[in-house]
Amino acid sequence: MLRIWASFLLWPLCAGAQPLAPEVLLLSRIKRHMEQVLGRQPNYTCQETIERSRRTAKAKRFQLVDALHLEVAVVEGKELFSWPGEREFKDRDLRELAPSGMIGNGSFALHARAVFLSNTPMIAYNGEEALNGRAAARYDFSVPQYRSGYQIKIGDAKGITGYKGSFWSDLETLDLLQLHIEAIEIPPHLPLRGTTDTMRYERVPIGESTFLLPQSSEMVIDEFDGAQSRNSIRFSRCRQYSGESTLSFAEVPEGETSPVPLPEAINLPAGLLIEIALGTRVKFPGSAIGDEIEASVVRNVKRKGIVNVPKGAVLKGNIALLERRKDTRGQERVLVAIQWREISFDGKSGPFEGQLENGGAIPVNEFSSRGVYQRPTQAELNMLPHRDVFYVRKDTLDLPRGLPLILRTLSAESSGAKKP
Repeated sequence: MLRIWASFLLWPLCAGAQPLAPEVLLLSRIKRHMEQVLGRQPNYTCQETIERSRRTAKAKRFQLVDALHLEVAVVEGKELFSWPGEREFKDRDLRELAPSGMIGNGSFALHARAVFLSNTPMIAYNGEEALNGRAAARYDFSVPQYRSGYQIKIGDAKGITGYKGSFWSDLETLDLLQLHIEAIEIPPHLPLRGTTDTMRYERVPIGESTFLLPQSSEMVIDEFDGAQSRNSIRFSRCRQYSGESTLSFAEVPEGETSPVPLPEAINLPAGLLIEIALGTRVKFPGSAIGDEIEASVVRNVKRKGIVNVPKGAVLKGNIALLERRKDTRGQERVLVAIQWREISFDGKSGPFEGQLENGGAIPVNEFSSRGVYQRPTQAELNMLPHRDVFYVRKDTLDLPRGLPLILRTLSAESSGAKKP
């Protein structure tokens, strides 16, 4: 996460002082403009789509590894993340949502704030350029490692790097058009040769006004063996919200300010075996980590003659893992994991904590899942990022609606789950 150094710059105005160069005056105007732009932005949220791909040193093209859908919010200048459909944003490490692969934050809001709302970067004019048909002023900047808060994490390794880069501002409106960041002074324990992040900005309508927001970003990591990992990011569906610590996605009638009441909570005992059928088709390529998933309970779940979960109850969750990867024998597989988070029936809802039982799909009827859906060995599970991973023994994937799964409920206390 980028930590922002804050300070203030006072231009000396004294008798006999030499007039400032035009590029210095332009930079002052750009910074004042961006301070106003960033300062008047409301708390807002956007959907973030990340396509992660990789290529080896010998390959010419990137190959898609996986894709993610997240909700990202800026609250008082801070980036918060959630799965689509979650009831609240949380201040958490992105690794909780995407434990494997390359992931990073800062593209949405923090990089621009570090450049324009502090005087830490050393900035130099680099001429005028045409960018997407618009006349722009280019400025280059750098921040040494000892003054930087730019943190990079690769697996369990993390460290602070310096950074340098450039930004392009529209000569007419002074709006930021593009921001490029490149890591420098990389600590030797980080297993990468270099990293770049390029963000493109546009005016986006939110409510009755327009605001300058990032629309896309491309982050590339160069590895020591010549391979590259790339994250292509798009931001969409941006909207304003209000609230103290949580964000509700429910529509609020005009003029109504009170929060939408939540249904009565469900609390399930641990150890129930629940057979469900997928209600959402999952494809790869096509679906993405973070996509919302629904399923329905196939039959009544009883304990001591009492129905704890009725047939037709609805489970909601998100794809937690959807990735093409070779297994220990070098065969292409698609890894799948679904994180179930909520159950509802009879007008009530509550958190759902469950674990995949019997390794995944039930080998019955037309699905013929035996030999197609395969649970990793315990040794493999210890190296995988999710407890409920199962393999699909192909390099593509299509989980149909109606695919049966069996879950075993866990206690909310043991898993740390919180009521929505």
